[in-house]
Amino acid sequence: MQEVFIEDYFVNAAIEHGIRSYLSAKEGEKYERIYTFEMYVIKALTIIYGEKSILLPYKIDNEPAFKCNLLMYGLKEADVESFIEYMDEYYNFMRDYKSERKATGLINEIEQILIKMILKKSKKYPFTQDELKEFDTIFKPINGELKNLKQLIASNQGLIIREWETQRSDLGNTQIRLKAINPNLLNASTYYKYGYDIKTIAELSSKEIDEINEIIINEENKVEIINNNVKIQRRLALSTGYVLLDILILFSVIVTSIMLVVVAISAFWG
Repeated sequence: MQEVFIEDYFVNAAIEHGIRSYLSAKEGEKYERIYTFEMYVIKALTIIYGEKSILLPYKIDNEPAFKCNLLMYGLKEADVESFIEYMDEYYNFMRDYKSERKATGLINEIEQILIKMILKKSKKYPFTQDELKEFDTIFKPINGELKNLKQLIASNQGLIIREWETQRSDLGNTQIRLKAINPNLLNASTYYKYGYDIKTIAELSSKEIDEINEIIINEENKVEIINNNVKIQRRLALSTGYVLLDILILFSVIVTSIMLVVVAISAFWG
């Protein structure tokens, strides 16, 4: 009886080969180009969830942990199961690839779930501009292996590109709104006092914000010093400059006040 060898994959073949290819590419090693799409999908997952959340379950062979990590930012279990199923269908499509067939629908379904993951994450933690640019290379590659592959197996990527561009624009606007509550920023009224608009300041780098803040704080400190000097001068104006004489004057005022009280009481009791 002939034995049949069945390879044991992590989650499924697409996820397994995607992670293997990602690790090889990261080390600058060659990977099988047929797994280019899977590799970019894993790359997207590492940006969204962090490498540890995606690679550690693979290294310790813990599939439930991998699936659980995909739920981290509120993605529904049904979306996770659909994502894994679509990835498996894509792998099978490529394994039995025939030039007259296209995988447009499968790629769109997978990438729509990736965009949903991105949006879920962005509600809690904003993406950097560099991370958004990395997503650009996945959803609308302008060159390279992924672009060539998509041209070969997908008939129309316009729908997913338009969806990504729309969502990316919203993510960019969210970035600006989040900068407005940057803990390094001063109050809007303080910036306005010195001729700055907080929205303009929020779009600057952290270094530039710190430099402007330092100038404003120094100016504020100068004003405070001037105000303190004025208060001191006012107090000095009420003093003779001689401690003993000031004490005698104060004593005289107190004695006079007491005498006035005694006179008032005497007059009252007749």
